[in-house]
Amino acid sequence: MCVDHCFEKTLNYTSPGHGGWGIIRVAALVPESHLMFICPSACFRHGALGAIQHGYKDRTSYLYITPADVVTGYDNVILEGAEELLSEDDTIKVLFLFVPCIDDFIGTDIDSLARQVEQKHPGITVRACHMNPIAAETKKPPLVTTIQSMLSTIQTEEPASELAVNLLGSFAPIDPESELFSFFAAYSCKVRQMADYDRHTDFCELGKSKYNLVTCPAGKFASRYMDKHFGTVSVISMTSYEIEEIREIYRQWQKLLETDSCALTSFDLEAEEAKTRAAILQTKETLKDIPILVSDSAVVRPFSLAKALLGYGFNVTEVIAQDALEGDKEAYQYLLENYPSITITQPRHHRSARRENFSTHAVAIGFEGAYLRQSDYVVDLSADEGMYGFQGIRRLMDMLEKAVTQKADLRKMIEEYGAVV
Repeated sequence: MCVDHCFEKTLNYTSPGHGGWGIIRVAALVPESHLMFICPSACFRHGALGAIQHGYKDRTSYLYITPADVVTGYDNVILEGAEELLSEDDTIKVLFLFVPCIDDFIGTDIDSLARQVEQKHPGITVRACHMNPIAAETKKPPLVTTIQSMLSTIQTEEPASELAVNLLGSFAPIDPESELFSFFAAYSCKVRQMADYDRHTDFCELGKSKYNLVTCPAGKFASRYMDKHFGTVSVISMTSYEIEEIREIYRQWQKLLETDSCALTSFDLEAEEAKTRAAILQTKETLKDIPILVSDSAVVRPFSLAKALLGYGFNVTEVIAQDALEGDKEAYQYLLENYPSITITQPRHHRSARRENFSTHAVAIGFEGAYLRQSDYVVDLSADEGMYGFQGIRRLMDMLEKAVTQKADLRKMIEEYGAVV
């Protein structure tokens, strides 16, 4: 729970609705890659089952180590395991070697082992990765360091000077109907996403782009890496559901691209905004005053979304978020000062596992909030997937309207989405 608006660190509860993007799904965005996890046999059962759920069974392997290996070291075990894997699968172009949290204490030189495997197999890129949940609350959690390892596989001799922009932090492709694409097309600027590629050689084109657009916090560290190693120019333009903030994002990019000697051909920012305001008005009339719960399983910045919806006149009654992240703290403070009656709940607090007498007549944005409150209506959204710009707002409005047409089969929705991997 969020007691007196102070987030508590306690024993964690993980609900069945806690889905999303973990290191397997993210690392697998690198085309022609394979993930090998070196761990005790009980260490990654959740990940293995999740990999099957999401269709990554053939791209993940598990090299189990014994207590004796932990005591004596397992460098040779890793080398032998990598050799066996690569000798059996000639489709692998990138191999990620993941060691678990116990290795942070053992201190295996996994980077050196990765180089040895790479030297023995020319043409295959090998990178070391750490699956260490103990670093989850540090500045370099596993997801962040995994993204860096992914980008370090990019090989290009050309400087980052091509008129193109990489979307960093958006793991699922942005909705192709988003005006984001027509905006950059108006400046003859390509848009590149990690999920666009089937071959690793094409994936390396990300290193040629002049710009990075960072859409969520996970992309910040990646953008700093690319700026340093490839000479890209990064702009923080987080996924937002506030019209004013989106308008400012485009204004910022207009100034940047105009200085790059690009002539704007056609893009009607005012028309996009007008369509969005009309969609909001229509949805407000449909939902009327039905309570809305906003979950951090649905969006990266739940407090910002709650603030936006309140500004549009919706009845937001609860925000379900484990913490207020950077980029969301200003909105969090705004809610505290202007909407003190809104409930703020930590979904992974151990007391969240208790069933209390909550009203189920509400629409939950996100599975985890829906599960905790057993809401009648659910917006099927996770981690801002596909959402950006004015189209992101319009799409959310459409999802809200569809959600309240019939009661949700939450169990089916959660099973279809799958676990965090």
